[in-house]
Amino acid sequence: LNLGFFGTLRLGRDDSALVSQQAGIGLSRSFGKHFSSGINYRYIQNEPTPDRQSNEHRVFADFTPRTPLKFGINLSDRNRIEWRNINEKISWRYRNRLQFERPINIFERRITPYISGETMYDTRFDAWNRAQIYVGARVPLSKHLTFDGFYMKQWDARTRPGFLNVIGAFWRLEF
Repeated sequence: LNLGFFGTLRLGRDDSALVSQQAGIGLSRSFGKHFSSGINYRYIQNEPTPDRQSNEHRVFADFTPRTPLKFGINLSDRNRIEWRNINEKISWRYRNRLQFERPINIFERRITPYISGETMYDTRFDAWNRAQIYVGARVPLSKHLTFDGFYMKQWDARTRPGFLNVIGAFWRLEF
């Protein structure tokens, strides 16, 4: 059983403003090497433009089967169901992410490069409205702290322009 804390800060508007902040907590559990699940809560505050703001409470559950493939590559298929309260409006979202990863040892560190693709179905629009492709790597820095750096390309049917390029990092603190 793992307890995780989550937080993000995102700069936008040509890196001149903080446009998104998130904080959360979750519990996850592995059931052997081939399946894990978890339940999480996140609070999200977004301000994509100075005159547009949103506050969201999100509760979500993950169900992730894993399959080892050839050459040490692992495939995971995370299925996420989200209950969302965005500015007091309730909606649901389903997210499916396929990820290929292969751990390698570099300078006595176990680094895990990965590539993944995710699609999302949102009940607010009754459509598959977003897709993301990630390339990145996870690096454990200590027993409880992991750094995850990535590049992400996102397509969104509801925004203009419909594409977003992101360079990001996650710091994972787990107990």
